[in-house]
Amino acid sequence: MKSVTSSAKNGVPGKAFIRAGEGLGLDDDELSAVLGEHVSPVMLLRHGQEPQPNTEAWSRALLLVELYQSLLALVGTEQNAKIWLSSRNRGLSSRPRDLITCRTGLEQVIQYLAATRSLI
Repeated sequence: MKSVTSSAKNGVPGKAFIRAGEGLGLDDDELSAVLGEHVSPVMLLRHGQEPQPNTEAWSRALLLVELYQSLLALVGTEQNAKIWLSSRNRGLSSRPRDLITCRTGLEQVIQYLAATRSLI
């Protein structure tokens, strides 16, 4: 699996973002919320258009890919990742799925996963 950095350098954050969203069971409305955009940019990503580099949407797309990769490393399968994302988490005081719709929440979930991985 490619890292977020290599995905960005190869110019495929859009594809990686869509793949991560599918792997996490997120629909287009949820993916749009992660990007902080309307549904139409997600549809453009699905059809191969890349987000503009160094924009907020591009940055958030990379963060979701990082979350996906970290979560898979912890739980092993996409099915387990979907369950984890949709379950209430005491450490985060919420469902991670609800938190990732804003940048702060997305970063909080990534930090939580990084801290959890460091314990293993």
